[in-house]
Amino acid sequence: MNLSLLALVGALSGLHAATWGAFKDSPFEGFRLISFMRSIGLGAACALFVGVAGLLSPAAGVLVGVGVCYACERLVTEWWKAILREDPQTAYSIPMRLAVAGRPVDARLTRYAVGAVIAAGLVVAYVAASRPESRLPGRLWWITVLAVGLGGWLTAVGGAWKDAPVEGFQLAKFFRSPVVATAWGCLLLPFSSNLPILVLAAGGLSVTSIETYKTFLTGRPPGKFASKPVLFAVGRSRSLCRLTHALTYGLLVCVLAGTILHGRRAGGPPGALLGRDAALLVALAWASAFCALVLNGRKSATVGMSQGSGGSAEPSGRMSDVDIRRAII
Repeated sequence: MNLSLLALVGALSGLHAATWGAFKDSPFEGFRLISFMRSIGLGAACALFVGVAGLLSPAAGVLVGVGVCYACERLVTEWWKAILREDPQTAYSIPMRLAVAGRPVDARLTRYAVGAVIAAGLVVAYVAASRPESRLPGRLWWITVLAVGLGGWLTAVGGAWKDAPVEGFQLAKFFRSPVVATAWGCLLLPFSSNLPILVLAAGGLSVTSIETYKTFLTGRPPGKFASKPVLFAVGRSRSLCRLTHALTYGLLVCVLAGTILHGRRAGGPPGALLGRDAALLVALAWASAFCALVLNGRKSATVGMSQGSGGSAEPSGRMSDVDIRRAII
């Protein structure tokens, strides 16, 4: 994958993240164009960094590239929100800033020190896991399964640290990310033997899947605004976000189908080709299903606003939960 194509993959990964973020949050804080564009630009920048640094093998393919770019964009964004961003935490039901037992850490020096330790720890872990002896071939199957799902476990621990003091510990929610990340990691094994790349890609695709499910298919409001009133009628903006989100899956379907056809023409060892094609077909079915489900939507509290509201993208007054139910009914 050349640098230009990788940058495009990163930008589209950022667009995917931007659309679900704006769809969820805009009823509570309005549509923020700067935040929307930030994810797109950051996704492209992360992709360029990955390409220039030579972290991604050309043989890894577009599916691994999407996962790695997505994971990098999310890591940088969440680190910035928790450590550097200065905004009133009273706007949220769950603190977005670094917190201990649900209480935000307001001391900047403490946050910056913790942030530096986290960033350094991630870099050291990546370098250590990139050593030749850390490659996956030859390892016991259960070690491989546990290893590729590591990104999901880290996501689960971080989410529980942030959410559990407010919402309570939810067992099913905790295991969701590890299970989905492990499934993606196993699916990606035919494309790479590089452990940290597989962990990043599986973690990124896990977030992709789970956030689409939570945002467009469950209908529940985001946890960080669970106790907050709806303040903005942003029906048109949310409708465009939903359509654009589905479009990113549609583009991925086309790319995956083209990759399968190109791989067949290019040839290769039958066993390796069969494994890659099977994985690509599963990913193609996943992307197709999500594209159709997002386009179809559901009559629910969050999705219903984009379908039942004729509001503009600009703030047009406060809306209550009763208003939402009336729009749905």
